[in-house]
Amino acid sequence: MRRRILGLVVCSSIALCAAERFHPVTLGAERAPTPQTNRDEWRVASPDGRTAIVLTRLPDGQLRWRATRGNVAVLAPAPLGVKRMDQEFVTGLTLVRAAATVTVADQYQMPHGKRRMHRVSAREQTVTFANAKGARLEVVLRAHDDGVAFRYRFPETDTIARTVTEELTGFGVPAGAAGWIQPQQPVSQYGPAYEDLYKETASGTPAPAADGWAFPALFHIQQGPWVLITESGLDGGYAGAHLAQNAPDGIYRIKFPDPAEGRNVGAVEPKAALPWTLPWRVAIIGDTAPRILESDLVDDLAPATRLRDTSWIVPGRSAWSWWSESDSPKSAARLNAYTDLAAEMTWEYSLVDANWNLMTTGTIADVVAHAKEKKIGLVLWYNSGGPHNNVTEAPRDRMSDRVQRRAEMATLRSWGVKGIKVDFWQSDKQDRIQQYRAVMQDAADYQLLVNFHGATLPRGWEREFPHLVGMEAVLGAEQYKFREDFPTHAAWHNTVLPFTRNVVGAMDYTPVTFTDHKYPRITTNAHELALSVVFQTGVQHFADSIQAYHALPEAPRAFIRQVPAAWDEMRALEGEPGRAVVIARRDGTTWYVGGIAANAAQTASVRLNFLGAGPWQMTLIQDGASDREFASRTAAVTGADVIAVPMRARGGFVMRITKP
Repeated sequence: MRRRILGLVVCSSIALCAAERFHPVTLGAERAPTPQTNRDEWRVASPDGRTAIVLTRLPDGQLRWRATRGNVAVLAPAPLGVKRMDQEFVTGLTLVRAAATVTVADQYQMPHGKRRMHRVSAREQTVTFANAKGARLEVVLRAHDDGVAFRYRFPETDTIARTVTEELTGFGVPAGAAGWIQPQQPVSQYGPAYEDLYKETASGTPAPAADGWAFPALFHIQQGPWVLITESGLDGGYAGAHLAQNAPDGIYRIKFPDPAEGRNVGAVEPKAALPWTLPWRVAIIGDTAPRILESDLVDDLAPATRLRDTSWIVPGRSAWSWWSESDSPKSAARLNAYTDLAAEMTWEYSLVDANWNLMTTGTIADVVAHAKEKKIGLVLWYNSGGPHNNVTEAPRDRMSDRVQRRAEMATLRSWGVKGIKVDFWQSDKQDRIQQYRAVMQDAADYQLLVNFHGATLPRGWEREFPHLVGMEAVLGAEQYKFREDFPTHAAWHNTVLPFTRNVVGAMDYTPVTFTDHKYPRITTNAHELALSVVFQTGVQHFADSIQAYHALPEAPRAFIRQVPAAWDEMRALEGEPGRAVVIARRDGTTWYVGGIAANAAQTASVRLNFLGAGPWQMTLIQDGASDREFASRTAAVTGADVIAVPMRARGGFVMRITKP
């Protein structure tokens, strides 16, 4: 289960690398003229020829873009443009040069994610325009088989920082499309943090509040493809964006962070010196919903890692005491008990959550020594603040200042601690994006894994920083402690997340909880067990208590001892958001299958055609006679078999399929 991979590097320190401007290398360049219908339209088609992005210059010099798949208009014409404080690139744009289309071919490995090996194949064209004052704007168009993307670049060179005051980018979702979108969480002591329920709504519907809609946004084009809208390649030169409240005629526009985010700390409008490359605007496109789930386009568009050695990045499973015992981080004895649970369950890690520095019985040294004896890696919690939050959970003020942060990380390295969980960010402004990246850069220098909570959305950072093993940005299992309506929505919500939030990166939902908390769950036990396969993150935190896992029957208990958190391959077998989902993941020669249902009972038909030749042995764990019971059986299977698995309302199942 432990993954070791070879990384790529161009310098010895990731902190130094981060100071350099990264421009992705186009490999295997194939220069050829791009067919045009007229000189004011540029079309880039994917390698398989089915997906295309089209850029158009209107007679008044405005720009529009659209996306197609086959003969279907997936995204309708929508505006492009950027306003800087010193220049505007909106109207009156004239063509300077349309570069030849090139073929992008690349491959990379990841220590965690949907699959280990990634192969990138795309076509790209850069079109350069000038405004009335002669200032330049490049629009980089990219078409992959699984989607399209574009980004802006200001190619001129100047050390004086420029400020973007508005980005006019829109996404044109056709009328009649069904959408699954999460409202952008409003500013609060704990938000925004992408912790809300998705809404199933028609395209063009205004968001319920002025905060707008969050990325990613999923749409099913009427009798056509599916498309997921998001962003990638966000570096310290820009802010994290989302979508505006109103989408007239289905045009969803980019919106910058709320000025009040992070307690009004930091500027809303991003600024940087030239040249300046803005993030990718991304549309993942699939003929069916499962094809959206399988896409790695967000990572494929992101910069490659510059780490030389990634052998220390070990994905795995973790015990976590806080969900069931909120005061446990103040007790060395209770923390040690969860370390013992991790050792007993063959998990790699145990998470020490907030206020461990305020321990009332024992010391953190006792916890560190016990974990070392048990050969369990510890991950320690930190508050990200700083003046941008006033949350009192501690330790705080150790991750906001670089000198203090690196001193703390050096101490953790000397203790043998394996990672950090950094919480309560409350802002997507450029200054917070820079802090996120600084934490990851410094953590790499001290070989510490990173998990962000109360955080922004994944935007391609896992490829660039493969020691980023988890991000929350999800309404997860902790809501059984805080939100009265969560149990009612949880099963539906859980079937939406694989097609939305988890598509774009690791999702630390903290699943597999069998105990009733303040607000009792109504998902079945098998549904909860299946989340260990359905949800993907680099370190999977099993959130329930020692007693809950000890009380499991032998088959499900064995399953969570065996299920890994890193995968060689994945297949989305069936499903649609809000109904059901079935996912198969491979670790070596062993396949794991997880399926969950929303609020209606149904039967999954699991085609085993992903199995190789020869006989296989399957262990199936499914819903029992009641919601809180399991049923299990073993059987010999082959790749020709189709296994029918009934699921109760809010139910689920898992399979473990091995070579006999």
